[in-house]
Amino acid sequence: MRGIKRSIILLLMMGLLSGPAAVAAAASNSIIKIGSDVTVEAGQKVRSVVAIGGQITVSGAVEKSVTAIGGSVVLTRTAVVGGNVTALGGVIVMARDAEVGGSLTEINSSNLFETFSAAVSSEWEGWSWIFAMISLAIFFVILVLAMLIVALLPKPVHIVAEAITENTFKVVLCGILGLVLIAPLALLLTISVVGIALIPLEMIIVVCSVLLGFIAVGQIIGRKALSFLKRSNAGVVRETFWGLIILWLIGWIPYIGWMIKALAIVIGLGATLVTRFGTYQGWKCPPLPPVAGDAGGSVNTTPPGGQGTGAGGTVPLTSATGDAGGSAGG
Repeated sequence: MRGIKRSIILLLMMGLLSGPAAVAAAASNSIIKIGSDVTVEAGQKVRSVVAIGGQITVSGAVEKSVTAIGGSVVLTRTAVVGGNVTALGGVIVMARDAEVGGSLTEINSSNLFETFSAAVSSEWEGWSWIFAMISLAIFFVILVLAMLIVALLPKPVHIVAEAITENTFKVVLCGILGLVLIAPLALLLTISVVGIALIPLEMIIVVCSVLLGFIAVGQIIGRKALSFLKRSNAGVVRETFWGLIILWLIGWIPYIGWMIKALAIVIGLGATLVTRFGTYQGWKCPPLPPVAGDAGGSVNTTPPGGQGTGAGGTVPLTSATGDAGGSAGG
């Protein structure tokens, strides 16, 4: 943890010291600048050019690519680019005599939809790339929320995880029942005006239930994994972190990955409902009450010597105050 904190502090200090100034690239003869424009003069030759938040003007020669993020690219008539020219959030202005060995790519507000359509309409790889980005973004959000919830509210997560491990069958049944009742309940709420206003509340409750339960499942998986690696008592935050990463990686397994994730959601939802968002432990089976004697004493199942006769037959002698008939017969 100390090494991670030191790395983050160093990165922040480097960012503050660099500011909008140029970032080094002299060793590779490349130009990388943040927050300012880049100009390659006529007769100048560089390897590649990258500008973030600035415009790139090329009058000389660039061996490889030219990339502008949040800015435009201007190629004069003496410009020679051996690779691709890309402008994200800007335009490409190219003179008639300029030479480009690669492709020209513009992505801005005017052609964003066209770029998206081109990525997904031609090949399935386009869709898979977009799904991967969406999955990664959702996982990152869930991971951040999970760390905050576990750090601030560890007890509800512990109670939900305990319900999963100790009463799995009941948790699964409640999870299936909860999923089945989501749509009918929303349909019933649409009957009245007040019910329609409560539909968003139902969705929020469902999402929060699934999130809390999914975090608890991740915490269990992380604890098992760290215990297998002989790293027990790693802490609930670390267990949840590694458990969620393992769940996310399992989700990419073909055919069965989504099934495992769906099962985790069902189990987590059921555990959250059973424990009432981690605030109720009445789901535990109560212990069996002790067997008491007729007059309050405990019955000795192995009598020391004799048996007395009562109205209903023979009963063993008790170490404490026994039945009247038993004592008379002894």
